[in-house]
Amino acid sequence: MRHSPPVRALLTLLTVLGLTATFAVVNSSPALAKSDFSARPFMGWSSWSVQSSTRDGYGTDWLTEANIRRAADAMAGRLKKAGYRYINIDAGWNATMDWVFGFDGNGIPDPDPTRFPRGIKPVADYVHGKGLKIGLYGAAGLEKTVYDRNSPILGTDCRAQDIAVQPLTPTNMWGGNWKIDYSRPCAQAYIDSIVARMASWGVDFIKIDGTTADNVADIEAWSRAIDRAGRTMWLTASAWPVPRAAGEGLKPHANSVRVNTDIECYCDTVSSWTSSVDDRWNDLPAWLDVVGPNYWPDLDSMPIVNNTGTGLQDGINDVERQSVMTFWSMASSPLYVGGDLANLDAKAVSILTNPEVIAVDQAGRIPSRVTGGTLQTWKKQLDDGSLAVAVYNLGDSPADITVRWADLGIVGPAKVRDLVARRDLGKSTGSWQATAIPAHGSRLVRITPKVVLPPDTAAPTAPADVRATDVTATDVTLSWSPSTDNVGVTAYDVYQDGTVKASLTDTTATMTGLNPGTSYTFEVRARDAAGNISSPSAAVPVTTTPAAPGTSYEAESGTLSGRARVASCTACSGGQKVGDLYQGGALTLGDVTVPAAGTYLLIISYIAGDPTRSVSLTVNDGPATTLSFPSTGSWDTPGDLTTTVTLRAGTNTLTFDSGTGYSPDLDRFTLSPVSSPTS
Repeated sequence: MRHSPPVRALLTLLTVLGLTATFAVVNSSPALAKSDFSARPFMGWSSWSVQSSTRDGYGTDWLTEANIRRAADAMAGRLKKAGYRYINIDAGWNATMDWVFGFDGNGIPDPDPTRFPRGIKPVADYVHGKGLKIGLYGAAGLEKTVYDRNSPILGTDCRAQDIAVQPLTPTNMWGGNWKIDYSRPCAQAYIDSIVARMASWGVDFIKIDGTTADNVADIEAWSRAIDRAGRTMWLTASAWPVPRAAGEGLKPHANSVRVNTDIECYCDTVSSWTSSVDDRWNDLPAWLDVVGPNYWPDLDSMPIVNNTGTGLQDGINDVERQSVMTFWSMASSPLYVGGDLANLDAKAVSILTNPEVIAVDQAGRIPSRVTGGTLQTWKKQLDDGSLAVAVYNLGDSPADITVRWADLGIVGPAKVRDLVARRDLGKSTGSWQATAIPAHGSRLVRITPKVVLPPDTAAPTAPADVRATDVTATDVTLSWSPSTDNVGVTAYDVYQDGTVKASLTDTTATMTGLNPGTSYTFEVRARDAAGNISSPSAAVPVTTTPAAPGTSYEAESGTLSGRARVASCTACSGGQKVGDLYQGGALTLGDVTVPAAGTYLLIISYIAGDPTRSVSLTVNDGPATTLSFPSTGSWDTPGDLTTTVTLRAGTNTLTFDSGTGYSPDLDRFTLSPVSSPTS
């Protein structure tokens, strides 16, 4: 939280006396001195990438005390000298192997005795003994189990049901918890009790997942609880991703904020380039105007651990691994890896411990994007007046990229140093060219000019008169009047519901792949060569035209089994969806009625922020068919998948079963005949 001037004065005195280790300084204002513990992005590791993998020997059961100790051993032995410190335990530390979450009699999360038979403190002591730090996971809102038990709140006369919003209101990204009413006197006391327990274990980091704009009060409460606990802890607001609309509200309270969907592919590797490493280049720009020192853009874990063929693989090649390290470092994102640290390969160690690349990250400066599209250039001012400049080839074939001094705000000769290769490239005048950058590759250089022009800080004017000129069921065409700028506009970014979906130089754009009969909001911002971004245009709400007529069935009208449950969903039909379709969760529609037998078109409206989700579809008593669903981009964005089903006249039963895997969230089903029915 932002500290008052007297508290800041006390913090300064404690720093001089060397006593800050026992004083909570989490969530400090970005104006605090660089000596503040969060004045640089943290470096470490997260367990979730290992837990999410389907590779044999990994997955949800991998999370145990023994494996956390192995991760700490590996970090201490091979990464600690480079600055990596945090061993962050993600979801599941208080869950049994079948994901039943445990809480003590006061509703405080309790370590699973099978995973952590000695509790968390001995694990934390072991990690601290290696000179490292330890983190734990939590979720926004009041756990429903705690509410159902009506657990007494430690140190108060209140119980859990006293602090829930009434009528009960689902909250967090997946609607899994009940919303807390922080105007109730014991609400803060409940969060305080959880954080105090974690502090007693020696926890140094807390991740609160599922954070939306509806959960700003939750993050503020966790921040306040950390301040009261008397222990320095890093607080990160996480989701897949945190909606941009929550950015300003979270800034005073969180040390970092997740700006992307999960990096993991939920397959037998950690990730892949398209699932979803490459999303980062499009997602970060929307956050550049709000993130900064002590409020870092969290790009999720880096799949840079192991490409040797033994154990869990990263899923991206060495060129792509270097691009990840370069992009995260240019973003001043926390540098934390995901994967089995016990299998660190030599190339991963080389990439992760390069001091000149790490220094770009730890400079604690936010970059600007100079050019967008497939061939991108980013720049970042460093403390000594030089510029870190990164170029990225996001295309599928080698390419050259030229960096012009005029776009960087420098003139005359300048020294160029390759920070990845750690060698000087000599002097250049007017421009520098990176040649033959491989597909998905990058180059990172430091440019030290002899003459630096005064920085261009003037942003372009906001695009005016933005309007929808054509609307179909799946496409919207937008047009606007040009912006003006002192050095000229280089690009326009088109935002769809707060996320950059297109970057172009024209003053018209067609947004494709939209859902029929769905409302969207579009905004446009202009950028200049210096990376200055205009304020957004006026928001333009557009509703696509309805799809072809057909009979629709809401997912929430079906019968649920296993883990499946109904959750709120603002972007969904009827404002609800069916989620938690994983490891046995199933949805059955038992009243699908058609007038005649035949083949029917089935349009499945779904939401999948993660790639490669699938479901097993059974029609009546027929054989099961596996349907694969591509990512819709985020867990806030619906999409459609079309298949065909053969139905009998009258009532049919359709069952959507996750089996042992993970399925998308389901919103609605629409049927239309595609062949002549038979009697």
